[in-house]
Amino acid sequence: MAATFAVPFFAYPDQLMADTQNDLDAVNKQLEELRNKQSELNASYGELNEKLSASGEKLSSIEDAVNAKQSEIDATNIQVADMQAEIDQQYAAMKLRIQFMYENNNTTILSTLLSAESLSDLLSKSEYIQQISNYDHQKMQELSNLLASLKETQAKLEEEMTELVTLKDDAAREADNFAVLLSQCQTELDTTSDSITDAEALALEYEKQIEQEMLERQRREMEALEAAKKAQEEADKVNNAGNTGNNSSSGSAMVDQNALNNVLKNHTAEDVAMLAAIIECEAGNQSYEGKCAVGSVVINRVADPRFANSISGVIYAPYQFSPVASGRFAIVLARGANAACTQAAVDVLNGYININALYFHVYDSSVDVGGTVIGDHVFY
Repeated sequence: MAATFAVPFFAYPDQLMADTQNDLDAVNKQLEELRNKQSELNASYGELNEKLSASGEKLSSIEDAVNAKQSEIDATNIQVADMQAEIDQQYAAMKLRIQFMYENNNTTILSTLLSAESLSDLLSKSEYIQQISNYDHQKMQELSNLLASLKETQAKLEEEMTELVTLKDDAAREADNFAVLLSQCQTELDTTSDSITDAEALALEYEKQIEQEMLERQRREMEALEAAKKAQEEADKVNNAGNTGNNSSSGSAMVDQNALNNVLKNHTAEDVAMLAAIIECEAGNQSYEGKCAVGSVVINRVADPRFANSISGVIYAPYQFSPVASGRFAIVLARGANAACTQAAVDVLNGYININALYFHVYDSSVDVGGTVIGDHVFY
């Protein structure tokens, strides 16, 4: 968890911290550009994925149509083969009858006619022979017509199959193109994601460096303040005017009661959102008291004439809160702080100021002396 380091109103950031902050700002700008690119790539990936899915469904539908058409063609081919076999059989039978009649020199036909007992019987038998001949011709014509119709259907089905195969090939190429584009987009997404990870790691290093620089400078300032305080106490003793019991600690707030009442009574929804966001950034993993203590520091500064007289002014003051510099505060503010931090912010703005301090940072028992420790932080 990142700590907060507040620079006293009379201090100025040194060149080293300014350079590091510039480096962090540059990385944050790069991160913003990379995240925007990632967002655009995600949108493109989604569109390409939908198009690939639609193309796949289209290809599948065409393949089903091809299979169905092939079944029709196969069935028609069987019908054509069967019809051709029937025609061949009918033709063979007709040839046998004709061959039989001519090989016997029409004896059979003649004997059949001569065996007629009357003219009526003769005409009947003659008509019978003509009917056999007509049947052969009619049957052959019917079968030939059916065969021609089947072959026409066969040709039409083959033409439709050719069109379907062309459509299938086009759909397959379209699907392949979308798959290639999707793969390229995924590769670019992976590269961008890796770049974001690297940039975030670099930003974290800069943030830690700034925090360490803030901490070191703050410690020097606190040592100077403590030395000045002791010198004043010694002077007061010499002049019999010292009253050390009433001296406030170097980090104690100089509360302007009117300013405090104003921010507590007239705070807005935006004030709640900003206070909750900085609480989550600084003390999101701390207890309720730790969360309220961070919120109290912000309100104490608003009420102290040495700081800005608004919550936004205090939070956005240069070199005060590292999450503001790193960009994490903006992210939390945009999405809204969690319920626990929001409740702590509401309670603080309703008057629950649980500590009289202006500064805090991550507690280090090896170097921190004095102050009030709440959870992972020391407040002073």
